[in-house]
Formats: sequence, structure tokens, C-alpha cells
Amino acid sequence: MPKRQIKWCVVVATAPRKKPKLKTTVQSLKVAGWENPVVFAEPDSPNCDAETHTSETKLGVFHNWMRGARYAVNSGADVIMTVQDDVWFHPDSKWFAERTLWPKNCGFLSLYTPLHYSVIKGKIKPWGVNSIFTKSLWGAMAMVWHPSVLEQIVNGEKAKNWIGRRSTMNPFEKAHKLENPQDVRNVDTFLGYCVREMGREMHFVNPSFAQHISEYSSIGNRNTTGKRSARFMVGTQGVPTAKEIPIDCQDFS
Repeated sequence: MPKRQIKWCVVVATAPRKKPKLKTTVQSLKVAGWENPVVFAEPDSPNCDAETHTSETKLGVFHNWMRGARYAVNSGADVIMTVQDDVWFHPDSKWFAERTLWPKNCGFLSLYTPLHYSVIKGKIKPWGVNSIFTKSLWGAMAMVWHPSVLEQIVNGEKAKNWIGRRSTMNPFEKAHKLENPQDVRNVDTFLGYCVREMGREMHFVNPSFAQHISEYSSIGNRNTTGKRSARFMVGTQGVPTAKEIPIDCQDFS
């Protein structure tokens, strides 16, 4: 149980897409108890019922996400959550998250768990918070942060120099990203690299408290069905409710 009222800062990154889901995301956050999410929007993004900061020019996926993260770090919050604009949150998400702070050696706690982190090598991960090791993090939809961790990330050298996964780029692609920062992507990969370098763990909740709800990505409007969806959602048939999920938390260190 929380010992005191927790001050949250929830930031949502949004951009234009074929079928906007921002209103659904914001509404589900409010139903779950996060009453004042703050939206960081690219030009021509959809409107919603939340405080919104729209950039004058296109920043691109990575730099728009960083803008929201820096705002959150400077907000004075006890806990931060970074959210994408196409996520639906279960009404018990905030209740559960506050009772799970913090998992051991926490880099982040993800309330969204895609298929490939709930079933690994054919085995279903246990119900509860699981530490997942991955060389290339995927799915930064609903990530809960201790401010000190996120502060290190947004102020670190990697944030200043990030242009994406350099190992997969040819020289022309690298030059293009350096000259066109609005095309820099791979926020999830970036965060995974940073958390690993800090020696911290990546925690995912199984079952998931958030579901990816968009058919199309804001990055080139690619189809996003399949493994981007959560396999197990809290409270669905055969899956435990929020109050039935084991909790093992401790003071942050």
C-alpha cells in the first residue's frame, strides 16, 4: 500500500496518424485515475481533452518523446510515466502501479507487455512483475520511471548523440539522420541501451495493464497488428484481476 499520496507526471507523445487514438488514450488514463496527463504533440496532431504542448515544427518521434520526458523530469513528480498515443489503460492501472513501486533494481516498470515478453521460448512468464533481458528493447508504450533514472537518461551523452541503431545503418543513412534529426526514431531501443548501461533491470507486468490499440504506426503508417498487441490482459478470461496479481516491491535504490 502507498504510504502517502504519490505525485505523478504522465506525459503522452503524439503525432499525426491515419486513425488517431489519442482521445481514447487520454480518456482511459483519466478513468484509471491519472487526471492530468500532459500531451506533447507534433504539428497537425489530433486534439484531445488534456493540456497540450504542440511544437512549432516537426521534431520527429525521438525528439518529441525527449521533449515530454524532459518536462516530466523537471515537474517535481515522485513518479513519471511516459505514454504513446495509441494505448488503452485498464481502470486498475494506477492502483496496481502504486502498489508495485518499486521492483528490485528498477530501470523502468512497463504496464504494457507485448506478446514476446509474456511468452518467451514457448513458456508463459509468471503472473506478476518480471525482469526481462533483451538486447533490443521493443514497445515503449507505457513506462513508469523513477525521476532519478529518467533524468540520467535525458541528460546523458547517448541522448545527445542518438540517431538510431547505427549498427544497422549504412553511411548514407547515418549522414541523413545527422542532417535530419526529425527522422530519428527507435525510442524503445534507445531506452533499452541506456537502462542496460546503467546496470538496471527492465520490468514488465504479466498480465498487461495496457493494450496497443492502433492498426497503424505514426512512423510511416505501418500496420501494427500481431506481436505488438498484449497477449494477456488483466481481468480477462483465465487471467488474474489486479488484486490477484502477486506484488513484491521495495524502496527505490
